[in-house]
Amino acid sequence: MLNWNDIVLQLVQYMVPAIGALLVALLGYLVAYVAKHTEKIKNDIFRRTLEWAFNEAHNVARDGILATQQKLVDDLKAKSADGKLTKEEAREALTEAKIYFVNHISTESKRVLIEALGPMKNWLDDFLEAKLGELKNF
Repeated sequence: MLNWNDIVLQLVQYMVPAIGALLVALLGYLVAYVAKHTEKIKNDIFRRTLEWAFNEAHNVARDGILATQQKLVDDLKAKSADGKLTKEEAREALTEAKIYFVNHISTESKRVLIEALGPMKNWLDDFLEAKLGELKNF
């Protein structure tokens, strides 16, 4: 005849696999939850870092364009009969702005921008030209 101890012992024996499966499932959920939030935190940090790098890039580009204008473009325009730059002079001015940009942007921002946008040679000309157009509209 079964007594209470035998009944409890049998119940425990039957429940151990179910409790084990429940613990494994909970542990899997916990790992997935932590991984998801870790990825979200990494994405938030990268987004903030990228915003900071873009802000710095805009400031350095503006400064580079203004410095080039003061140093080079104004002199070239004054020497020109019609007050306009030739295509070669415009390329020279863009090259000067690129040199300024590369020399003045922080290493960290340069790294982040290259990671996000690819090699600088692929986007810097367009970026500086867009910034020049933006500055001309003011």
